[in-house]
Amino acid sequence: VRSIGRVAVKLERACERAIAVLLELIESKVNYVVQEASVVVKDIFRKYPTRYEQVLKALCDNLEELDEPEAKASMIWILGEYAE
Repeated sequence: VRSIGRVAVKLERACERAIAVLLELIESKVNYVVQEASVVVKDIFRKYPTRYEQVLKALCDNLEELDEPEAKASMIWILGEYAE
């Protein structure tokens, strides 16, 4: 999951596909996958702040899956930035 995020941050043309894959992974509701995806999505939002906001709903739907500190911190940052 982190590798997908690294590719998305480094190669803008691959970001669309990476987001689609991350959405699929988030929707799988596998605990550790959702947590890693939240960290990766934070990095993508930091690089592309006005794009890919469709991921927010999927992440918010899976808040109960987050129990790792890094994943929680990422979601707090995301919610703080996009809580409109």
